Amino acid sequence: MPPPPPVPGLSPRTGLAIHRAEHERHDHHHLFPGTTAHALHRYRTFLAPPGRSPLHPRAAACPACPGCALDDVRTARDVLAETLSRLPPRARAELARTVARLDRHYRARTLPDPRAGDDAPWWHRRLGEGAEGS
Repeated sequence: MPPPPPVPGLSPRTGLAIHRAEHERHDHHHLFPGTTAHALHRYRTFLAPPGRSPLHPRAAACPACPGCALDDVRTARDVLAETLSRLPPRARAELARTVARLDRHYRARTLPDPRAGDDAPWWHRRLGEGAEGS
């Protein structure tokens, strides 16, 4: 079996641990081969626009489709949380450091939604608008 493709910004060891976690048989529809790298890319891309103006997460146009669901940065962050929960300690720590840096940037570039309940993860409780691409 060829080695898994690298996950940009992470060590090969952590990439292999992610690959293994994505290939385990579980009942979760968010985590499948390659989805962590895609989610990490989506999170970085969302935060990439220069400037300090607020960014607004948007719902995916097709949230039921596992690939399209990642168009919503909040779903991408859900995938990263799921991956973190399945990794061994060293790989979890490396990915957690990367995600924590992105989380700080996300908090700085998005606004809290005062109408959001406390039942969702914090990254879902940010002001959003419309559907992605609309």
